[in-house]
Amino acid sequence: MFGKLGETLKKVTDKIASAIFLDKDLVDSIVKELQRALIEADVNVSLVKKISDEIREKASSNLKGVEKKEQIIKHLHDRLLEILGKHQELKIEKGKKQKILLLGLYGSGKTTTSAKLANYYSKRGLKTCILGLDVHRPAAREQLEQLGDQNKLQVYVDKKENNPLKTYEKYKSELEKCDLTIIDTAGRHSLD
Repeated sequence: MFGKLGETLKKVTDKIASAIFLDKDLVDSIVKELQRALIEADVNVSLVKKISDEIREKASSNLKGVEKKEQIIKHLHDRLLEILGKHQELKIEKGKKQKILLLGLYGSGKTTTSAKLANYYSKRGLKTCILGLDVHRPAAREQLEQLGDQNKLQVYVDKKENNPLKTYEKYKSELEKCDLTIIDTAGRHSLD
């Protein structure tokens, strides 16, 4: 999702930067590309419309050539930072019991990311485990176990239980022994 958004944003900013003139047709094509990418990235439609209107307004301002292009690119950058947020370091401390719950759309890579996160923090000296609560996707629990075996990670899954809360309760005492618990969930459909 973010990969495609990033590609579109690069294309849009390149189009703006390389344009000799910022005419209405170019601005409209840029706005349409941007709208499509933002909506596919699950950005609220009213926010997409607001950003589109702001870009059109900046493009019709009285500034000349390069200044106008730079202003549009800067505005787009600032608005995306507002939506996505600025980079922040995730602080996980040894000795504190902490949990990371992974949420997102079906097929967005939560299971793989849970293993990557657990591996990352495990290599940095934290006692890390993964709790598999994806009880809906076929073979999700097996995938998590395989990833755990490959990376020498502690994985807690119950292949017979179809209630994530019961699975959590079953392993709660084991999770308390870990500095960090990564919780893999089933996620949701894009229409939910």
